[in-house]
Amino acid sequence: MDKISCISLNKTSLRFNNSSFELFANITIKEGEKILLIGPNGSGKSSLIQLISGHITPNKGEVLLKNMHKTNKESKEISELISYMPQSPYLPLHFDVFDFVITGRFSNNNIKTNLSENDYKLTMLILKKINLFNKWDSKLAHLSGGEKQLALLAHNLIQNKPIQLFDEPTSNLDPFNQSEVMNLILYSSLNKPITTIVSTHDINFAWKFNRVIMIKNGVIFKDGSPDKIITTKNLSSLYEKEIKVKKINNKHFVLTH
Repeated sequence: MDKISCISLNKTSLRFNNSSFELFANITIKEGEKILLIGPNGSGKSSLIQLISGHITPNKGEVLLKNMHKTNKESKEISELISYMPQSPYLPLHFDVFDFVITGRFSNNNIKTNLSENDYKLTMLILKKINLFNKWDSKLAHLSGGEKQLALLAHNLIQNKPIQLFDEPTSNLDPFNQSEVMNLILYSSLNKPITTIVSTHDINFAWKFNRVIMIKNGVIFKDGSPDKIITTKNLSSLYEKEIKVKKINNKHFVLTH
């Protein structure tokens, strides 16, 4: 059985005031797809994620979530569908790590008193998975930049929303934590299909995803499976510099000069 449409951007365009940049997207994303967005700085990756999340509104066209117009949905309905981890978020630095992460469960409950024993167990579990359990009672203000990013990731993952958006989720992390975090993003769903969209500059993560969308100058440059579109030719054209893709011991590597 074919997967149902989860997100559709139909001839959707975005132009900011006093800017010549314009983003144009005409794409359909199926339920459960794992999509990586790549492209040069300023190409439109973050803008595309924000269009889908509802944080910005298109000038033309439409954004459909679960085949319903996003603009016609109440904000509460949208919050039940989507979690969004931005590049530069506001963090309540006076919160303890545990208290901040568990607030991700609030969107699944009306008020704090509705939190269940399972919510507390899930919070402890995810703190262990991201190696922040020993900081559970530390103030966010006392964490390093990478630890803050891990706490924000946990806050988003614990929501377990059917659509999960991540804008540069590994930018402040060391190489070990980058890989661990990407695996958590892709494989930590709680027994239901999750549609995941991740923006990153690390192309070597591409083969963990079933679909890669390349964005250049505000348009979709290439769109397809990583094996088909992550090539030396495509990457060199995308970034306008020499980039090589090599396969060593059955693993792909992206090499820049």
